[in-house]
Formats: sequence, C-alpha cells, structure tokens
Amino acid sequence: MVAINWTCTIGATSFTSITQSLSFGVGRSSFFNTWSGNNCTITVRNNTGQAAAIRQGDIITIGNNLSVETLTFYAVEVSFQDNIAVNGNTATITARDALGQLYSANGNNDVVLGINNSIDQAVELMTEIGFYPPDIPATNPPGRAIISDIFELTTVGERIASILNTENSFYYYNGQTIEFRESAAPELASSNFTLSNTTGLAYSDITRKYPNTNYPTEIKLTSVDVGETSAKDSSQYPRLYNRQVLFEQAVQQQDQTNYFKAVLTQDDEPYFDIQFNDSTQTSGQMTTWLNGIESIMGKYLSVTYNEPGVGNVTRKMVVEGATLNAVPGRSDWFVFLSPVAIYDLFTLDSSVFGILDTSRLGW
Repeated sequence: MVAINWTCTIGATSFTSITQSLSFGVGRSSFFNTWSGNNCTITVRNNTGQAAAIRQGDIITIGNNLSVETLTFYAVEVSFQDNIAVNGNTATITARDALGQLYSANGNNDVVLGINNSIDQAVELMTEIGFYPPDIPATNPPGRAIISDIFELTTVGERIASILNTENSFYYYNGQTIEFRESAAPELASSNFTLSNTTGLAYSDITRKYPNTNYPTEIKLTSVDVGETSAKDSSQYPRLYNRQVLFEQAVQQQDQTNYFKAVLTQDDEPYFDIQFNDSTQTSGQMTTWLNGIESIMGKYLSVTYNEPGVGNVTRKMVVEGATLNAVPGRSDWFVFLSPVAIYDLFTLDSSVFGILDTSRLGW
C-alpha cells in the first residue's frame, strides 16, 4: 500500500533524519471539550547535541511526502533524556499552534469595548496581540452571536475559546492565517471512512457510542450579561450539561439553549471514534486526507460500518478532531466524530433556528 514519510523542520534546520517519533493533535476529541489549540510532540536523537539550539517559540513545520500541505507549531518546551546507554541520548520537543500560544497572552478589556459581534471580537483580539504569524484574513465572515464586551480576567486564548463555544464553531490555521469560522451548516469534506480502501479510507477499528454523558437531557448556558438559561427533556433520565458562554442577548442564549436541548438529547445519533493507519490505504486516499487535515474540523463526511443484526449502515458525521502517532514506517490515526445534527442549525418551529435565509440556515 502506502507509507507516509514525515518531515520535520525546526527553524531553518531539518530534523527529519534524526526524528524517532512524532505525534500531533488537531481539533478536539469531543464536542463537549473546549478548544485549546493543536499540539505536537517530537522525539529526536541528541547524541551530539543536535537539539541544543532549540528555543521556545521556534517555528516547527511538519510535512510529508504525499501532500504539499504542512502543519505549523511553536516550540513550548524541550526536555533532554541524557541516557547512560551509548548513543541513547534524545530530546523531546512539545509545541502548540497559534491558538495554543494565545493561552499565554494576557488580554486588555479596552480593545473589545463596543465590539459585540463574536468573530469581529476574536479578530480584534488577534490584532491587538500582533502574534507572529498569523496574519488575520483580509475578510472575515461576520459572527452570528452577539456577545458581551466585558473581558473578565483571562487570557486571549481562553477568551477566543469562549467565543468559539458561544458561536458553536471552529477555527482554521495554516501557519500564516488564522480564521475564526461563523457557525453554519457543515461543509462536505473530501474524505470518507469505509470498509474497503477502494471507496475511501479503510479503518482498522471503530467505536460506536450511544447513550452516556454525550446525551444530556438538561442544558444550562450561563453568561455574565444574561445569567442562566435552561431547557430540559423531562421524559428522560436526568443528565446535565453546563456551558459557559458570552451571549449579550437573552433571546439568543435561550434559543441556543433550546437548540442544544433539541439536538443533544437525540440518543439514536451515535458518536464515533475511528482508528486507521497508512499501510492499508491507497496513495490517492491518503493524499486526499493529508491535503485536508488542517481544515477538516467542522466538516462532515460519511462513515460506513457493519452494525450487528442490521448490516451495512452509512451515516454523515462531523469531524471534531484527529490525532496522529508516527514512528518510521507507520502512522496511526485516531479520528473523533460527532452527529451532524449538532451542527445542522435547524430546529422546527424555533423563532431563530427554524428560519431559512438565502444562503444558510441562519439566526
């Protein structure tokens, strides 16, 4: 089949030939997790002090032989394993992306005063920090959530994560530009997961998850301006889900609460964890996956699986995130998927989520 050959450059120096292992994560492992940024860990040989010059903030670029797309991270820490064994010295570099870096940046309330559109506020915070890169996109989609301009004591990264939680959306980072996406019905991804590599990515393991904490029956959203809003399905066993948000308008927060109650209580909608590796894929399927990995979060794809007693079933699922663990000759992927209903943005008879505009299902 095919093998991914990973490349690793730190600053202007290639570490590809001495890299022993590589792991990274993009997105998040669950809809219920808060955005914290993409992360990366690299272990390299250090028998002659090859990693001695790596410093915090150094730009790390991860590439491969099958795609022109790369992933960008910033070094956070270097730990050295100085072993007694001959030629056993290694160094482990941990890194994070632009959003992860912003968790170390303090914000200023003055910069967001009077800015109540969610995406506009996130962009203004990025502009204030002047992080190098990313460059803010020349045009940004307007956010759908109207949020508070009260900036409590927190970091810029935490504030932006709260904005994304309120907007119910994702972000995209390609090493040069960071884009905060408005909440919208999911776009179609280029890949899908199937039982055979002739029609998609063939997985080696699939976990299908039904009623548990992924299916709350009571939703509570809390914000500084509005306070608490709630909605529940009293016909089911009580399971509470709390989310901190930034809404300024009570009607938006209550409609978002009602929307979450409507979609999160659908316990016939499974969540999936999928595992696959490069050795069982075709070159074309693997290249398509790699071309889209940095921007696949929030997009939907199809998953075909064999359900005992039922047969083959195909479902549309939204990608929350993915992780990679790689050693020379093998790359193992884990992908986390949520029901597309969570992001469909349509609730029958809702004054907000039941309205169609000309371009999307909109507020």
